[in-house]
Amino acid sequence: MVTKQTANHIRNAAIEDMNANAVNEAKRSLLNWLGVAIGAANHESMDKVISVAKTLGNPSIASVLGRDEKVDMLFAALLNGMSSHIYDFDDTLLETVLHPSAPVFPAILAYGEQNGISGKEVLESFIVGCEVEARLALTVYPSHYWRGWHITGTVGGIGAAAAISKLMKLDTERTAYSLGIAATDPTGLREMFGTMTKPYHPGKAAMNGLLAALLGEQGFTSSVTPLEAERGFIKVLSEEADMTLLTEAWGTKWEVEKNSYKPFASGIVTHPAIDGIISLARQYKLKPENIQSIEIKGHPLVKELTSKEKIRTGLEGKFSVYHCVAAGLLHGKAGVKEFTDECVNDHAFSEIRNKTKLVIDKRLKEDQAEVIVTLKDGSQYSHFVEQSIGSAGNPMTDQQLKEKFKEVTGDIVSEEAKNRLIDVVYHFEELEDLNEFFSLCRPAELAKK
Repeated sequence: MVTKQTANHIRNAAIEDMNANAVNEAKRSLLNWLGVAIGAANHESMDKVISVAKTLGNPSIASVLGRDEKVDMLFAALLNGMSSHIYDFDDTLLETVLHPSAPVFPAILAYGEQNGISGKEVLESFIVGCEVEARLALTVYPSHYWRGWHITGTVGGIGAAAAISKLMKLDTERTAYSLGIAATDPTGLREMFGTMTKPYHPGKAAMNGLLAALLGEQGFTSSVTPLEAERGFIKVLSEEADMTLLTEAWGTKWEVEKNSYKPFASGIVTHPAIDGIISLARQYKLKPENIQSIEIKGHPLVKELTSKEKIRTGLEGKFSVYHCVAAGLLHGKAGVKEFTDECVNDHAFSEIRNKTKLVIDKRLKEDQAEVIVTLKDGSQYSHFVEQSIGSAGNPMTDQQLKEKFKEVTGDIVSEEAKNRLIDVVYHFEELEDLNEFFSLCRPAELAKK
């Protein structure tokens, strides 16, 4: 049985048997995830969810990264998962456009803060949780995604349940129950992209996975074949059914090793076009007032995911390749500030969006694009992006990740805390507990007290 085999793999996995590259990539994943989670800590959507948590009268025991408030363990998983996806700046497994860290790390840290786990256990359980969600994503992709499910939310809860089951050292039966409870709670519709509900998806997945494992620990029963059964997760939510992808070659390779990190705070399929326009603007010193038109040739997913033309909010801008190109041209980057409501409604941005056209070329890969700029004097410049920065073939370096972490966290944590957090993350397996880690994630003004 596939679920039982998976549960056994979860139980038996050990960081000592994992290769050094997988462990290092888990650390890079943590740094990237932590930066974007802290960076969006004060977003208005976070205020709304915290307000609900307070209304429910939950115990204030678990940390919300980058904030003063504490909430219960489940709401901490929800909030920290949500904040890490608000900017759409988190990591991506490109084969399935799964964001692996956002559903799994929040569940691990919410549980870990209360249960005295070590840094080594955090890394081990993340690699395991990432492996389960990534393999499941490969099993149900692409029909699952094209049907309209947000794959990060749907498989992410199962990955979170796997990670917490590992931390709890549950036996095979109770691990299977945990996976089953999480499998019955798929979260996320792509219709929600461009709204506050999109980042809610990985947060709710983290919350669901944590709750599933807590219930599984109690012997709360579920089907023991929730993934592979005729009315189980895979066959109900997709047209694919290659169950071998869930269990084959387990431990000989780790999906986290394929993880990629975004240099731009927008949908991953917009990155080649942004990369292209920035290169052209720098090389030819392009001035917006001289541009007649911009043509983007891209993969079909660019149209499917990011073809919003009429946009009013920064969140919508993340799913508009037209706005992303305007940001690259006008600001030379596409970071957090380029996706504010102010930028989206700026006349200069709307003018460039109106001059931009998208053409689909099925021959192109997801990390490729061609950008063609025509000037008013008739001259034309083009740039083909073979592999955009942040893709598997052109990954962000450790130095670039550190710079991104410092920039995205802004003034929420102190410069001293940022430097220390970077050092702590790259030596995470040495932590005996998470006390210093959570202390460093407090807002700058509180850390001084």
